[in-house]
Amino acid sequence: MILAETGQSELFLPLPTPPRAKAATIALFVDIDGTLVDFAARPDGVVVDDSLRPMLREVRTRLGGALAAVSGRPLREIDALLELSSSAAAGLHGAQLRTADGTILAVMHDASQLDPARELAASMAAAHPGVLVEDKGAAIALHYRMAPAAANDVARAALEMLHTVGPNYELLHGNHVIELKPAQTNKGTALTALMATSPFIGRTPWMIGDDLTDEDAFERANELGGVSVIVGPRRPTLAHYALTNPAAARAWIASLIEHGDAA
Repeated sequence: MILAETGQSELFLPLPTPPRAKAATIALFVDIDGTLVDFAARPDGVVVDDSLRPMLREVRTRLGGALAAVSGRPLREIDALLELSSSAAAGLHGAQLRTADGTILAVMHDASQLDPARELAASMAAAHPGVLVEDKGAAIALHYRMAPAAANDVARAALEMLHTVGPNYELLHGNHVIELKPAQTNKGTALTALMATSPFIGRTPWMIGDDLTDEDAFERANELGGVSVIVGPRRPTLAHYALTNPAAARAWIASLIEHGDAA
């Protein structure tokens, strides 16, 4: 995956708003944080809009079940936030996969392999007030949204964590977060795997996300002749369309209920 770079004096061309879609033809993949909900200082502090959960259930029905949350959060948190436990989903950036019929596809990783990295992460957070350790079991995230000045120290600590656990893991950089996660999986591989399952088969993938961690899925959706939509101002991106913020993303997704058969 390569993102085009531009000089500081250059401006990115504005991306168009995504068009309406025929619900019977699309498979919808959606990130959560920064896409469906606004970022919070802590991952457990996000506020879910009152309309989001019932709207997603209606959209899932409209799409014949071809709706999947694709998130860095583990499946248990995705289910708690969205209350869509009977839906397809990808957690931990694709390291956890569940199909629409509840089948678990991805192999779960041994969380104990990350014990040496946990010790380093705890020491890092203790030395830098505001840095938050999010232990996801098979992955560990270092959040520095509340301590932006610690960005370089967090990056060095993340590299040290990676060196302690070896080649089966990799670092993933996101919005004020660096995550140590299982290698060989990302949101692009998750999208590919779910597209081979019912009811996604034969549909056109639409991926909506906001972060660098969503770029693999944007790339894969584009390769499959689908649609990629970035939420927010981050550029450069492989996405072909843009929505201004999570409220706009929720409104566009909700429009599938009313306009799902529009051209």
